[in-house]
Amino acid sequence: MAQFEYQGINSSGKSVKGMVTSDNQAAAKSQLRRDGIFPSFVGEVTVDSLEKSGRGFRLSGFFKSVPVEDLATMTRQLATLISSHVPLVEALSALTDQVENEKLRAAISKVRTEVNEGTTFHKALSRFPDIFSDLYVNMVASGESSGALDVVLQRLADFLEYQDRLRKKVGSALAYPLLMIGVGSIAILVIFTKVIPEIENLFTENKATLPMITQIVLGISRFILSYWWAMIFIVGIAFEGVRRFLASEYGSRKWDEMKLKLPIFGDLIRMIAISRFTKTLGTLLKSGIPLLTSLNIVKSVVGNHTIMMAIEQATTDLTEGQNISDPLKRSGQFPPLVTHMISVGEKTGELEQMLEKVAEHYEYQVNTRIQSFTALLEPIMILILAGVVLVIVLSVILPMLELNNSAI
Repeated sequence: MAQFEYQGINSSGKSVKGMVTSDNQAAAKSQLRRDGIFPSFVGEVTVDSLEKSGRGFRLSGFFKSVPVEDLATMTRQLATLISSHVPLVEALSALTDQVENEKLRAAISKVRTEVNEGTTFHKALSRFPDIFSDLYVNMVASGESSGALDVVLQRLADFLEYQDRLRKKVGSALAYPLLMIGVGSIAILVIFTKVIPEIENLFTENKATLPMITQIVLGISRFILSYWWAMIFIVGIAFEGVRRFLASEYGSRKWDEMKLKLPIFGDLIRMIAISRFTKTLGTLLKSGIPLLTSLNIVKSVVGNHTIMMAIEQATTDLTEGQNISDPLKRSGQFPPLVTHMISVGEKTGELEQMLEKVAEHYEYQVNTRIQSFTALLEPIMILILAGVVLVIVLSVILPMLELNNSAI
């Protein structure tokens, strides 16, 4: 079945519009007439039509049109239906009525049509690379070929939920500090542009001798008031320059390399990348996907070019008959625990289980590090803002005390 959007007039003479699920456009019109709606327009909802109308996009993650949580929910629902021995086409038809995200619903509707016409499920999914990644498509292909599609979909849903959970933890850890920085910056800007100029007039009228700290604060206030437009211009130019630099291959590579060397943040970024690498590789191997194919897929999910290059080198060495643990160890990007566990897994034939254990360990480490980072950052931010406020207060109180002493 496909999704159709319609506009028309109901039996009361009011204009109505909405969505209806039907086999084709003619059947959709007949269904609407039976429901007492006289359609003036009926059109199939496709991914392209949603993109053109703008309704297929939602601000989530890195501006993806289909949030990971929606994709994970849909995958789990499909796994449940298939494990209940519901045929794939019927299961996809049922999903078109359950999925809330319009772009995902339109994609599923199209996939259902192609599967019904004889296309394999994974090939139909591959028509929508912006929704279903290579990892997703390859795992589904593995499930189809092995006859364990429901099991693979359950693993895929678990993996997607893990990725979404990890992203949300990092986002929530950064949300509070960014909020404090934003609110504090606005408060300080108001003080420098509204409060300080009024106080300066008072000092000027009384011809007070101003201490150095007061002169510095007043100078900053005058600069902001006189050159605010230049500051905005410079910030805009700097932002665009940084954006273009990071968009380039060289800039992106250097930035990823530098991120791993940052104090505090570097270790956290490395842990997140390794957690993604081990979890993804373990999930792919457990689903029956060959190691070389899995490595080519997993390098795109680590989110760091430096670590990706180490994985590429390991892939090259693997094609030449070497194992995977040695090149990862030589790269210096993977901690000894990771390379040792992978080496043990290769020797014992339990690589998937070892990768799962490493992923669990690093997920715990990431959670602990994020909690410690949040607990440490909050008092640091408070101290910084308190220090700025203290400087402003002293710059005002000291001349006031001097004026008071002069008056006495």
